[in-house]
Amino acid sequence: MAVEGRTHRPVVDRELCQGCGVCLRACPAECFYELRSDRDTTRGYIYTNTDIASKEGLPPCVDACPISQQVREYVHLLEKKKVKEALLLIRRDNALPGVCGYVCHHPCEQACIRGSWDEPLAIRELKRYAVHYEMDHYNEIVDALLERKQPSRGKKVTIVGAGPAGLACGYELAMQGYSVTIMDALTQPGGMLVRGIPPFRLPRYVVAHDVSVIRALGVRFINPIRIGKNMSLEALQKEGGDALLLAVGAHRAARIGIEGEDGEGFMDWLSFLEETNIGEGIALHGKVLVVGGGNVALDVARSALRSGADRVEVLSLEKEDEVPADPFELKMAKREGIDFRFQVAPVAVLQTRGRVMGVSCAPAHLGWDKFGRRVPMILPGQPIDVKGDFVISATGQCTELSLLQERSISEKGTIELDRRGRIKGYDGIFAGGDAVTGPSTVVEAMGSGKAVARQVMDYLEMM
Repeated sequence: MAVEGRTHRPVVDRELCQGCGVCLRACPAECFYELRSDRDTTRGYIYTNTDIASKEGLPPCVDACPISQQVREYVHLLEKKKVKEALLLIRRDNALPGVCGYVCHHPCEQACIRGSWDEPLAIRELKRYAVHYEMDHYNEIVDALLERKQPSRGKKVTIVGAGPAGLACGYELAMQGYSVTIMDALTQPGGMLVRGIPPFRLPRYVVAHDVSVIRALGVRFINPIRIGKNMSLEALQKEGGDALLLAVGAHRAARIGIEGEDGEGFMDWLSFLEETNIGEGIALHGKVLVVGGGNVALDVARSALRSGADRVEVLSLEKEDEVPADPFELKMAKREGIDFRFQVAPVAVLQTRGRVMGVSCAPAHLGWDKFGRRVPMILPGQPIDVKGDFVISATGQCTELSLLQERSISEKGTIELDRRGRIKGYDGIFAGGDAVTGPSTVVEAMGSGKAVARQVMDYLEMM
């Protein structure tokens, strides 16, 4: 590597680059700290306008990715029109690139240094472009993945749950030569990808495509089957092979916990979206109130419009610039005509003769408790009544773990693991995804699935 001129621009042969990071951490210009404040150089601009000096992992886009995608490398391949090579590089780390191309919360883009100049690279859309290439060259890509797949190790793993964590885990294990069976309670694989995310945001053919690749690698799917109902966990462990993994997610909607939630016309987000996405649908009319400020609340609001609502209003605790929803999703919701009321907290669901009539809201904001957690804080002032014909709560989700012993469940309602990733009280049974971490994003659940796959492999290789 050489250094050129006043910009201290490293000259790197990308064809030879191994991504070791030496050029980032050992560049001679790094020795002269005064150069970091020289605004006339690219280096000075970056150090002045970003937090790169405090980052341990570089490049920031890769460090921010829960599944450690080699972002810089595959973007460079796409730039050179080497789409197949880029796609196969993506596939090294990502079991669901199609899904991620549509619904990943793209922390890589938030970390992208280019964003300090103008806009970050559209990394998610570039991945989507690569996946559509894969769809057009399906057999070619599958053949390449089968060539990369390790020989059979003669060991079998059963995974309960075909959501992002279970699929990511199954993909990793299959690529390493393990025989994998994935069981799920739904009639089609995908978990929350098909149960909770509307098809206008995540087309179903995209989910089907990613699942078909996993199936082509030899993963067997059995559904619908509900462990704890159709088969006990103990019976499954006896018949399930050498290791068993629970990736059952957080498939229960959290209640708001206010008076009136039993009224006719009140629904939780999961029941509504499940019926809308994989059921016969729910016919709405009049005005629908959605309680929440995250992506789920916006999915509910936009789905309500498509289900016949005349108007939809979202009631959010946070300020507009504090809502956890993706800014792009917020923009799309507003474009579709959805109204928002910020900094309000529901205190009661209004009813007349058992029928929902609206929500009573108090002025509020997002504060902090003594443990440093964000919590709703009611402000002084009179509650206001917001009229509505239906109320849908979208305030969170939690686990349903009745199939496990009580000692294996934490105070937070998640699965307790030992340091090797096994469920406390169960030998040879692992767990990953939202059932362990609590509710997370799609790509974070995939990251958990990948991590537990490595723990399962370590366990099986010691047998």
